[in-house]
Amino acid sequence: MLEKRRHKRFMLDFIELNGRLSQDDNVEILNMSFGGVALKAYRRLSIGKEYLFTLGDKDNSIDVRGTVVRCKLSGVERRYDGERASIYTAGMRFHDGSADRVADFIRNSISA
Repeated sequence: MLEKRRHKRFMLDFIELNGRLSQDDNVEILNMSFGGVALKAYRRLSIGKEYLFTLGDKDNSIDVRGTVVRCKLSGVERRYDGERASIYTAGMRFHDGSADRVADFIRNSISA
């Protein structure tokens, strides 16, 4: 199958990165590239809407603006308090010019 992605996706098994869409809205990074990120969120993200995505490791973080290109309900999880929570998977494309910043951040996280 011909790969159509502009940037190669990679898994984050080798470094500990976290993502956040707001102060209280942590997301799980499923995989990412220098041009975007696939993530798991506990709320539906609006396709076409711009979000400020914070990418961080244990010591540093950067803010990157991106636009949601896909979002779908992927399941339901039971939370620690017994309540059920909807889980969404989404894809976000970072805005032009962000690829170099993301690449530098990841390189610095790996070498730290």
